[in-house]
Amino acid sequence: MTPTKRRIGISLGIYLVWIAITMLGARFLVGGESSLDELVSRGIGWHFVAAVALLFAAIVIFRWHDLNFRRPHSLLRVMWFPSLYLLFFAGVIAIFGLPPLSVVVFVALNTLLVGISEEVMFRGVLFRAFDKAMAIWPAILITSVLFGAVHILNVFITGELVPALMQAVAATMSGIVFMAILLRTGSICPAIVYHFLWDCLLFLVGSAAHNSGEVAASGDTTAMSLALPILLPLPNLIFALILLRHVGRDRNSTAS
Repeated sequence: MTPTKRRIGISLGIYLVWIAITMLGARFLVGGESSLDELVSRGIGWHFVAAVALLFAAIVIFRWHDLNFRRPHSLLRVMWFPSLYLLFFAGVIAIFGLPPLSVVVFVALNTLLVGISEEVMFRGVLFRAFDKAMAIWPAILITSVLFGAVHILNVFITGELVPALMQAVAATMSGIVFMAILLRTGSICPAIVYHFLWDCLLFLVGSAAHNSGEVAASGDTTAMSLALPILLPLPNLIFALILLRHVGRDRNSTAS
C-alpha cells in the first residue's frame, strides 16, 4: 500500500472513531433524545473534548505536520463577506437579549470545541489525506459531502429525520465555505474561529429568540422552517465559490 493510500485509510478510520465518540457520547450524556440547543447549553460536552483529544493524539502519533496551523494571510479579502453574517447574528441577539450567563458560557465553550473538532477532522485530517491523492476539487467536494453526511446522524440525538437531512445539506454548503477560508488564507485557524463564531451566535440567536417567545414551537415543520437552514448559508456559499473559482489553476501553477 502506498503512503498516500495508507494515509487515506488511517484518516477514514479516525473519522469513524470520531463519529462514534461524537454521536454515542452525545446520546450517553443526555440519556436519550434531545435538541441540539439543549446539548450545547446544559453543561460541558465531554464527548467534544474526547473528539478533540482523539484528533490531536492522531496528529502527534502519525506526525501530520501539514494541517496548516500557521499564520493566515489575506484575511480582509477572504473574511469581509462571511463576517457580515456574524454582525447580523450579533444584532439579532442585541435585539432579543442574551440568554442567562450560564447558557452563554456553555454554548461558547461547546461550540469552540465543535469548531476545533470539526475543522481539524474535515479541513485538516480528511482533506489533507484526499488532497495528496487526487485533484483539488474532488478533494474539496468529497470532504464537504462527508462533513454534511455526518450531520444526518443528528437524527439519533434529536429523533427528527427531516431537519437532520436539511442540516446535512446546509453543512455541506458550509463545508465549502470553510474550505474556501482555509485555502484562501493558507491556515486552518480562521476556519476554526469562523466555525466557532457561526455556531455560537446561531445557538445564542435561537436561545434568545425562544426566551423572548418570538419563535414557533419546536414541533413546527413548516416549509420555511425547513428551508431556512439551506437558504441562510446560500450567499456565503456563492461567495466561497467565487473565492475558489481558480483554485485548481492556482494549485497547478504553484506546483509547476
